[in-house]
Amino acid sequence: MTNENATARTRRVRPWIAFLLTLLAPGLGFFYARRTRAALFWAVASVAIGLAIGIAAYIYLLNTNVLPAMLSEPWAAWVVIGAGWAISVVIGIAAAWAAARRPEVPRGSPLRLLGYLAIWLLPLLASQAVAMSLRFFYAQPFRAPSASMQPAINPGDWFIVSKSSYGYGPYSTAPLVGLIDYDPVTARAPQRGDIAVFRPTSEPDRDFVQRVVGLPGDQIQVIDGVLHINGAAVELEPLGAVELAQEWGGDGAVQAYRETLPNGVSYTVFDAGVTELDNTRVFSVPENHYFLMGDHRDNSADSRVAIVGMVPAANFIGRVDHVAHARAR
Repeated sequence: MTNENATARTRRVRPWIAFLLTLLAPGLGFFYARRTRAALFWAVASVAIGLAIGIAAYIYLLNTNVLPAMLSEPWAAWVVIGAGWAISVVIGIAAAWAAARRPEVPRGSPLRLLGYLAIWLLPLLASQAVAMSLRFFYAQPFRAPSASMQPAINPGDWFIVSKSSYGYGPYSTAPLVGLIDYDPVTARAPQRGDIAVFRPTSEPDRDFVQRVVGLPGDQIQVIDGVLHINGAAVELEPLGAVELAQEWGGDGAVQAYRETLPNGVSYTVFDAGVTELDNTRVFSVPENHYFLMGDHRDNSADSRVAIVGMVPAANFIGRVDHVAHARAR
């Protein structure tokens, strides 16, 4: 065989190209260097490592109720990015070394280009598929934008919503709304005292988080700032004044109370004084609807106002199961 024929059937492998390809995606540099097993290993490992980090962060959250610093602190994002690049450089050096050990490889067919596409694209698609499946069907993180649920959820806190807690409906897959129809047969009813995320009928593009206080058939009224259910005032235990940072700046004092619902669920509510929400008409909760209120009673747009109103069962996204503070309190 002449040198020309041999050259026509082989191609030169350049270590620097293997290095740069690895920076685009783990495995690409090895695939270029004809180390197919190593390429597949790093393609699968990239998905597994990402999944392991996500699981570790979730377990940390469940055990501490504190969001990991890498997700809550601005500086931590740069640390994570820097660590990712450092790992990519190390893998790239290994790919370059593998290419240098075998500078000539047989030429591949044009179909081999599909292999490059698969090594680059499939891990991305797999990661997204896993992440979106978990988000749609298992748990979704939210961040509190306001103080309406203080002190249970503070502004900036993250909280995890269980998607299966009430069954699935049209908003379970938001922002892809309507992929699942609400089935009242398989749905599970929210319980009094649950903190839930939902979308009001009048604002179907906005997520609200509030506490379920009224069930279908209940008569709900607020009199002098005290919640009444079916004509009976809920139990309130004064806890004293609390200094609270105001959303508009500065500090202010609010009165804290331990509120106990008829089913025994108890939590702390805040009362900032006399406001127009302290006295309401009697609300009759329709069938398959719920009445929700924020724990910061004078700083909450909830079922007492028309913009929210009574919430249909189909509009629930899920129950808040875990609250993660951005930093320990």
